[in-house]
Formats: sequence, structure tokens, C-alpha cells
Amino acid sequence: MVASLGRAWWCFLLCFPLVVGCDGCRLTNQPENESKLPEEQQPPFTSRAADAYPASRLDLRSSGIPNGSIKPGHWTSTRLSVRSNREDRRGVIQTRADLGLLASPETDNTTEITPELESASSFLTRRPAVLPQGQMRRLETRFLAPTHNNQTLDHVIFNGQFLGQESTARYDVLPARFAAMPPQTYFFVILTNRPERFVRWQTANWVRPVQGGRVRKRSSENYRIIIPPIDGVLPIAETALDWTSTAVLVWDDVSVNALTPGQQTAILDWLNFGGLVVVNGPAGVDSLTDTRFRDLLPIAPAGATELLIDDAQSFLHSHQVATDPSTADVIENLQSNPTPVAAAGDQRSGATEIGGGGLLVERRVGRGRLVQSRVDLMSNWLVRWKSYDSMLNSAILARPPRVFQLDTAAQSSLRSVTANGSPGQTADSSAAPSPNAPASDQATPWNAGLGASSPVRQTLVGVDVDAVAPEINTGLRLFSRDAKMRALPNGTATNGTSTNGDSPAVTASTDPASNSPLAAWQSDDVWPHPIGGLGVWRSDSDLLTWSQRQLRQEIGVTIPESALVFRSLLAYLFVLIPLNYLVFRMLGHLEWAWLAVFPLSIAGAFWVAHAAQLDVGFARSRNELALLEVPVDYSRAHLTRVVGLYNSLASRYRIDFATPDAAIDVIRSKHGNQQAANLFGEVDAALELGFDPGPSMDDISVGSNSYGVVHAEQIVDVDGPIEMQSTAPKGRLGSFDGASIVNGSSLELLDAFVVARDAEGRTRIAAMGTLSSGARKPIRLVASGEVRIPTDLPMGMTDAMGRLMLADAIPSGSARLVARLDQPLGGMTISPDCKQVRAQTLVLVHLAHRPRPPAVSDENLVGDVPHSR
Repeated sequence: MVASLGRAWWCFLLCFPLVVGCDGCRLTNQPENESKLPEEQQPPFTSRAADAYPASRLDLRSSGIPNGSIKPGHWTSTRLSVRSNREDRRGVIQTRADLGLLASPETDNTTEITPELESASSFLTRRPAVLPQGQMRRLETRFLAPTHNNQTLDHVIFNGQFLGQESTARYDVLPARFAAMPPQTYFFVILTNRPERFVRWQTANWVRPVQGGRVRKRSSENYRIIIPPIDGVLPIAETALDWTSTAVLVWDDVSVNALTPGQQTAILDWLNFGGLVVVNGPAGVDSLTDTRFRDLLPIAPAGATELLIDDAQSFLHSHQVATDPSTADVIENLQSNPTPVAAAGDQRSGATEIGGGGLLVERRVGRGRLVQSRVDLMSNWLVRWKSYDSMLNSAILARPPRVFQLDTAAQSSLRSVTANGSPGQTADSSAAPSPNAPASDQATPWNAGLGASSPVRQTLVGVDVDAVAPEINTGLRLFSRDAKMRALPNGTATNGTSTNGDSPAVTASTDPASNSPLAAWQSDDVWPHPIGGLGVWRSDSDLLTWSQRQLRQEIGVTIPESALVFRSLLAYLFVLIPLNYLVFRMLGHLEWAWLAVFPLSIAGAFWVAHAAQLDVGFARSRNELALLEVPVDYSRAHLTRVVGLYNSLASRYRIDFATPDAAIDVIRSKHGNQQAANLFGEVDAALELGFDPGPSMDDISVGSNSYGVVHAEQIVDVDGPIEMQSTAPKGRLGSFDGASIVNGSSLELLDAFVVARDAEGRTRIAAMGTLSSGARKPIRLVASGEVRIPTDLPMGMTDAMGRLMLADAIPSGSARLVARLDQPLGGMTISPDCKQVRAQTLVLVHLAHRPRPPAVSDENLVGDVPHSR
């Protein structure tokens, strides 16, 4: 017997090397025909097509999008792989994204891009590449996904080229095809070691709405499910600026230590600006060992315990669809089977329950939400519940309730087809998923019994259109990209002055969206982009448009006052003549005084130029308007800069950032483009990554006696949080009696105001004055008309602050602090240096946010809709 076991053990050891690992499962982007030829017969280079982040496991990707998806107008991180087969190589990888196809959202037809649309490509991105012989190197880069004239895209093509230090080392990287997501579609990322358990979500009706008894085409989907592979570095972005296309992150059982420090920080930044993190049951809690995440959990971790049946029953009844007959069966099944495991722990201060039983608890983190479930959301007893999708839609995703009804158009089509002798098929049946399609394209459990001919239509309650606004699906908001900045009333001019001699005051108004059936889920304070949705990088947002208009009035070289020139001339003549004469007379060499005239003249010229803040021969000025958006109780902020660069003579600029959390683009007019092309030739600005700690943009060309405008954004550390200490729960608008502002940052906030708007629309305001670093001041709110903004603030700050403090610019139930900084923030270097610098930075701190929408269950179930066969 022992000998038999020994032989079996040796057989196992001999066969063990044949066991296939992760790469053998082909979860990476491995070429189908990897070359096995001798070195001299191999091509110089081999590459794999790039993957767009967040990237899903290869075996879970949907057909037609092998390299991933992107959102047009959003920054995207990518990973491409290159190998040098013959020798070690050093060089750079340069990449660019080009428009592939245009698509019609109504018909899903596509049209080839014509040559005149080639200018819609993204700008060039360069990064260093070191390729040891025979090793496939994975290289990360970034790009701004292109858009064109608000036209719907089908996909973009991502091209790259390796340029070696030797002129002969050139290689075109295998191009990638990225599917372009519709404006309402956002990524839904699941971090899990057990992806098979989440297959049911791939085509759930809150992901892809039903129509005609099947899931609709991708142009109507709300989310694109992404399950990243966990072998190696997770393919998710390391800066929050590349997370704007993601709406939800589900943390199942992947250890937080599997993420890089940059990825962890990016998730926290994204969460504070409106992301949704869902921690799934006990496994999710156990995986979040980092204190930065663990301290944010709405339930204090205390191990595991048995689920109480009474809690489960209360939870099920609170989220049950009124017509659901399965709730009683689910409860009976729980009572007759072993009790499931639940996460133990007390609910933390500031957290709120969603529904009954305490199984779902939520906590606001800045603008975002962190939802924790005590039980595994994929538990068998819960998944069998017919109200399961309704609960996910309303309680976790905080989306409006849906209604499923008879689609009269589909019913008419069904009758027409049936009359022609083809019963059981609809006009859309040809578009149904193939039986061989991946799991993400298969029929879902909730419609398995309806049949392909069921004419079901899904809409939001109270809305008779199929289209869903982007703000329904994502909570992410960046003020500089999405928010409206309404003009000041009462004759206030755009430069901040008032035509009647008074300073602008905050006035109340009525929210035009308050009567909408979706008023609790939407607000009238954002402008979604027609192609990119919310969070899109844009130069035509209200803030960017206002800043560019204001910079046109500011850009130029300031002429020094005549008194400064006169004093400088007197001082120069005093040094050149009497002082020069006295010095050399005392030395006994008066003849040397004439020799000293030349260096003194040159030094005097430089000194006068410095006093006037002018370069000799190359006058340059920099004017900057910026917005610093700060989440409450968080030490990192989103900084948006609009920089105007003026030259008296033509120059090329370079901009460098100190950290990786930065992005930049050049805003050019047609006239500026033509002038720069005439002076410098057809040289486009290029983004460089990996050469320095942060990204850089080179070859920013500005013509003679002209100016260029640069749009840059950063996630910056302000060295401490700005807090509102009050008796109300954090992140909510409550009583301001006894409340104070504590400036824990390193910023000196000037002309600060606190503006609060309650649920009834009443607005009150408090003048805080100057808030120095470390200062603490009480908030004393008064009627909005009693506080005025100073009229003499520089660079249009009176107008800008007034716009941010208008009552109809502030959502009901929220509060904000508005202030300014008198200098530009660090972290960005412009060369050549500009001697004249004028800058103002608006500061917007979100002290409280409107409450989350109520969790309203769906009006009915899909199976409640009568259908014919």
C-alpha cells in the first residue's frame, strides 16, 4: 500500500509541470501564433494589441470588443506589450488614438471616417521603453479618447510605434480596436477571485434594459461589466483623472494589497468625487485591510456571525416589488436551511441603513458613497428572489424605479410577422444573441421564461422615453467639467461689477427640475456632454468658457508705470556716473572708470528689465485662472487651470508636472493654429510620460505678439482637510447652530463665504473673511440678501464667486464654501519662465451634499407583463 502511494506521488510530481497556469488559460492578450523560430529567423520585434483600462479577463470579454472599451472625451490608461527578439533595445513608444467609425445611435449603422476627420485624432503620447532581448515588456501609457462634432462613435483605433535610439530600430505596434461607449454607459468594475459567481450580472436588466423580451443593443446599456484579471498588476488606472468613465466598484474578495499604492489612492480620490464602492459581505470586509479603506466602512469590522432570520425578513420586505410572490418562499427556505454568514459589527456614526434589517448600510465619503452589505450579494437565497434586480437597482445603485410594460410597437410587429407564417419570432429576433456567444451576451435568468417573442418595454417610472440620462447612472461630478455657471442677475456685468453700483448679492430662485418625476435623482446644475456624458474632458464647459473669455481681457504684457522707469533711470545714472567716478578716484585709477561703463551699462539694463518684469527682447506673461474643488474632510483636491501664455516674440513652451496625477491639453483657435504652423511648421504638442515624476507636454507653440491657452488638471495634496464641525452627520445639511469651519489645509483662503440651501430651497449665507491655515471660525448664517461680495476683486473673481454662490447653482439640501487664493498653486512648471505672472484660484469646498435618492422598488416585475406567443 505504501509503495503504491509512493508511486502515485512520484507520478504527480512528474506531471505537475504540465499543469497550465494563468497565462496558459490565455487570460492575457497572448498572440495566437507566438513565434518559435530560431533567433535569426524571428522578426526584430513582436507586439500585442493594447488593452484599455479597466480591462476585463479575456474569457469574459464580449464579442466584438477584444481590446476593451473607452468613453469618448475621457482620459484612458492603456497597456501595450512589445518584445525585442534579436537584441536589447532602448527607445520610446509613441502612440495615438484615431477615429475608427461613426455610428448612428438609432440604427447602429456605421460610416467610415473620411480624410477630413483625421484631425480629430488624439495628440501624440511618448514614453520611454527598455526592451531586454526575448522579454515581453508591458508598458502603460495614456491618451485622451477623441471625439468629433458631437457625433456618436462606434470605435477608435489605437496605434503605436517603437522608435529605437538607432535610426533602423522602428516598429509599428499591433493596432488595437477600442469600442466607444454611449454617453449614459459607464464601467462597473468587480474585483473578485470568483468571476463565475457574477455572470448573472452581465446582462441584468439594470445593466442592459429589456425590450421585446430580450436585452437591447449595446447602445442602450447603462453599465459595462468589467472583471479584471488578478494575476500580476491589476489593469486599472493609477490616477483618478482616468477613472471618470467608471461609476461603480464592487469589492468582493481581492486583497487591497493586490493594488499598487497609486491605484489605491486613485480609488480614494475617485470615491470622494462621486464614485460608488460596494463592499460585498464578509469577504469584502476581510480584503480591505488597509486602514485608509477600513476606517471608511459604515460598519465597524468585528468578524463574522450568523444572519438573523428576522433581519433578513425585514430586509426582503423593505425592498420587495409589490407584485413579487417569491418573498415568502425565500424566507421559508432561510428558515429550513443552515443560517448564512453575515458580517458582524456596529453601525458607525454618520452611516445610514438602506431598507430594513440593517443588511445594507451606506456612508457618504465626500460626494461619493460607500455601501456595505453584511451578506454576500451573490448568496443563493438572495439571487433566487425575484425582487433581486429591483433591490440592486434602487438600494445599491440608487437609480430610479423601473416599470415593465407591453411594448405596443413590438406587439404590432409580432402580429405582423405571425400573420406571415413565422410564429414565435419578432422583427428583432435576428439580433438575438448567438448560442455560442459569451456569457455576457446570453439570455438572463429573469427573462428565461418569457420567450423571444415577448414584447416587453422597460422605462423609468414617470418617463415615457427609453433614453437614460448619464446622471442617473453615475454619481461622479467634477465642477469644472460638468457644472453650470449661471450669469449674475440684476444687471451684474461679466467683469463682476454691477451696473447699479452695488456688489452682486445671492438671490433665491426656483429649481426648474423640481417638478420632474426624476427630481430626486437629477438636478439642473450639470451639463452632460452629448457624446461623453458626465466627467468628460472638455474645453467648452461653463467654467472653461468663462475663464477663456476672462483671459482675453487679461492677456498681454503689463507696461510699467512711468514713475518706476524714472526712479530706475535715476538710480542707474547715479551708479554709472558719480559712484563710478568716486570709486576709481579713491583707487587712484580714474582711467578705469571708462572701462567700467560697459559692464555697468549691461548690468543696469538687466536690472531695469527685472524691475519692470520684462525679459530683454522676449517679453512673456502668464495669466492663470483656476478652480480648486475640495471634498470635505479630505486632503486631496481637483485643480483645474486655464493658463494664457503671451509672447512679444514667438516661443515654444514646455509644461512639467510634479506628480503623475495630471492631464493637459492645448486650446487653440483656428487663427492661432495657422500662425503657429507658419512659424514652427506642422509640429503638434506631444504628451510625455515616464521621463519625469509627472507627465510633460512639449512643443506648445505660441506665435509672435500672440497668446496660447492651456487647459490642465491635477489631483493635488493640500496638506490637510477642510472640515465643518457640527452636530449634523458628516456630509449632510443639518443645523448650523454652533458649527465651525476648520481649515486644516496649508491654504490661506481669502474672501471666504459659506452658502447653504435647505430642502425647501431657502438660501442662507455666512461671510467668513480670511481663513488662514489652521484657523477655526464659527458659521453664522444670515439671509442671502444681507451679504455682498467685494466689487474690487482681481481678474473677474467678483463675478466668478457670485456665480458659484447663486441659489439656483446650489442643489437643495447642500452647502458649500467659496473662497479664493491670490497666487497659483505649485506642482506645475512652465519653461521658458514668464516674468509677469498674474493668477487667481477659486476654491470650492463641498461641505454637505443633497441626500441620496430614496430606495424605491420597481413598479412591477418583468414576468408581470402579459405576452403572446
